[in-house]
Amino acid sequence: MHGVRPSLGVSSRGDTRFENGLNETAELRGKGSGLVAPERILVIRLRRVGDLLLLTPTLRAIRKARPSARVDVLAQRGFHRALNGSLLVDNLLVLNPGVSGFARAIALCRRGRYGVTLDLQSSPLSVPFVLASGSPVRVGWKKRAVRDWVYSHRVPGWDDAVYLARNFARMAEFVGVPAPSDFRLEFPVSALDRARAEEIFHQGGIRTDRPVVALSPVANVPRKQWKPGGFAEAADLLIRTRRAQIVLTGGPKEQEQIRAVVTRMREGPALWDYGDTSLGELAAIYERCHLWIGNDGGPKHIATSAGCPTVVVLRAGDERYWTDCGRDPDQTAVSAPPGPRGGDHLANIRPEQVFEAALPLLDRRFPRASGGLEGCGNEPG
Repeated sequence: MHGVRPSLGVSSRGDTRFENGLNETAELRGKGSGLVAPERILVIRLRRVGDLLLLTPTLRAIRKARPSARVDVLAQRGFHRALNGSLLVDNLLVLNPGVSGFARAIALCRRGRYGVTLDLQSSPLSVPFVLASGSPVRVGWKKRAVRDWVYSHRVPGWDDAVYLARNFARMAEFVGVPAPSDFRLEFPVSALDRARAEEIFHQGGIRTDRPVVALSPVANVPRKQWKPGGFAEAADLLIRTRRAQIVLTGGPKEQEQIRAVVTRMREGPALWDYGDTSLGELAAIYERCHLWIGNDGGPKHIATSAGCPTVVVLRAGDERYWTDCGRDPDQTAVSAPPGPRGGDHLANIRPEQVFEAALPLLDRRFPRASGGLEGCGNEPG
């Protein structure tokens, strides 16, 4: 598409609103060299890995609608790895920490001479970059905030209870990009990533005649973390009833959270202490799994992008934003029942709930008859 730089995916149907916006760019800036190009698009999302992966269906739609456009994405350092090497982005602009990082990102936005800027953040942090882009067409969420004046087009519904990937597409649709026909997430996985995952599985003695279940019990914030004992019991049930091979995953700073689950398991995991992995290697590991179970966070969305069915444990109501439950049969959520005074308590989720939610997904991907699971019943025993 666009050579070696990361490029993006988009959908097509010439819409006059979008065409007019691009034509307006040319008229406002005039003609000639060094002026704003009408087919340069800047997309801003300054959040975590999962947020950027949820952006990929919208990027795919933009590429399809405007195949000749240059699409750049501004993301924060570290989280930008979700799109690093992606063929859905032409240029990945990285916001580094500190004053110098901020100044450099401002300069990059100015240098881009964008015709359209989509600010999917629409926050005090993102506004300076919207202004620096110089875009005549500046689209942001309508939040009834003082900063709303920054945008030439304001899109309502930023906090609607809608799967975030679908909500992102609404902003692009506002400037004439048709909604994508599918909302699968994309993450670039290399041949080296897959070779590393194969090596890890081989060294761990992972067998092909038994199901493989990835367990991600890690969380960056306590309110998103289900109890380690719950993960341990759910894993034990899957081992006893499905002979599942449990593969625990997490980053280098999350080993204590993983160890807390391992020490509580009675059956023992198949694989957990195998060293650090990159995001690409993690995605490659999930490609080899039949099911993923874990807390709400980036790993869940990486698993979804890898085509691995997911069971996510989260607070009541959050499933509407972070899963496509009801539309994607491979995404299931187990949410905490409302607690006193309307609070949500993940501790109230029982391991049996997670186990029962996992069975249909696991049996669909790894039917018991195919894996020699003779003697295994439907209920824990």
